[in-house]
Amino acid sequence: TKHMATNNEEVHSDVQEYYGKELKSKDDLKTNACCTAGGAKMPQRVKQALALCHEEVITKFYGCGVVFPQAPEGCTVLDLGCGTGRDCFVLSMLVGPTGHVTGVDMTPEQLEVARRHTDYHMKQFGHSSCNVDFLLGYIEKLDTVGIKDNVFDVVISNCVINLVPDKEAVFREVYRVLKPGGELYFSDVYSSHPVTAELRSDKVLWGECISGALAWKQLMKVVTEIGFAPPVLMECSPLTVNNTHLGEKLGDFKFCSATYRIFKIDTVQDKSYEQVSYKGTIQGHQDCFQLAYNISISVSHPEIMSSSMASLLKHSRYAPHFAFQQVDTPPESPVPSLSDCINVNPFEVQTMTMPTCCS
Repeated sequence: TKHMATNNEEVHSDVQEYYGKELKSKDDLKTNACCTAGGAKMPQRVKQALALCHEEVITKFYGCGVVFPQAPEGCTVLDLGCGTGRDCFVLSMLVGPTGHVTGVDMTPEQLEVARRHTDYHMKQFGHSSCNVDFLLGYIEKLDTVGIKDNVFDVVISNCVINLVPDKEAVFREVYRVLKPGGELYFSDVYSSHPVTAELRSDKVLWGECISGALAWKQLMKVVTEIGFAPPVLMECSPLTVNNTHLGEKLGDFKFCSATYRIFKIDTVQDKSYEQVSYKGTIQGHQDCFQLAYNISISVSHPEIMSSSMASLLKHSRYAPHFAFQQVDTPPESPVPSLSDCINVNPFEVQTMTMPTCCS
């Protein structure tokens, strides 16, 4: 067994070694944790952008989900642990010439690939000037790479936070750099219950995005204590360890990859209900808007929801795309509440058919 380092600096060094030198492509991975495609139906614009990405960027990219939120046009976006830059380049096309994307990663070998292919992607997307940049640094110490407070509309991350020893520091930094009303939209690996110290010390399991995973309940506690609204689940899928030796080590632990959206807004008390109507004005999502794995708002059918859930739309960049009307009488059937999101167990949800209305 290769043992994981016990202090943060050594953990960083081990991960840099794994992703910078040991892994040459996805084929070198020992599990599917870092290459789960994500079950969401990808918008056409995302498919178009991916088709234009350089082959080396795709081959050396490791992620576990789809991290492209709606309405990215004109946004400033930060990608935590951007690797070879695949998601940055896709978002470079989606945000357009008035937006900007910054990628941060601590592995020089991965950033070298991203930087080497930046001009290629600007030409592919028809950008007259570059709208993406890459910074070498730690995602839990964004101040050391010069990132100021309240500057990003969106922060994304794709199967990286589990690799960081101090996860709370990452979420604190995200809260600091997001604008009020901003959104963290990210995919990561979660465990059914807290991972043991013995498993956390296994270098391969950590590098494979497994033993560094937070338990899903730990995520809820950490982010809400920092001041975020409760995380809203977008999609999830079971994670299988297709390696007998590693599987035996994990025993009864279960793992899943899950995508959450978390807003930097003041949580609203549930004292009323709101009818929320979608105007159909978001490119690529003209028919309906997926707010959560179980909440979609179609143009033809307004949704009644609690004031707390409506506040995610009302106090974020999505507000212009919706109309809100207070409802005085409680609806007959239960309506989604933001406080309920804390108790959504992704391991129970992933066995359900997850509705999606957006194409």
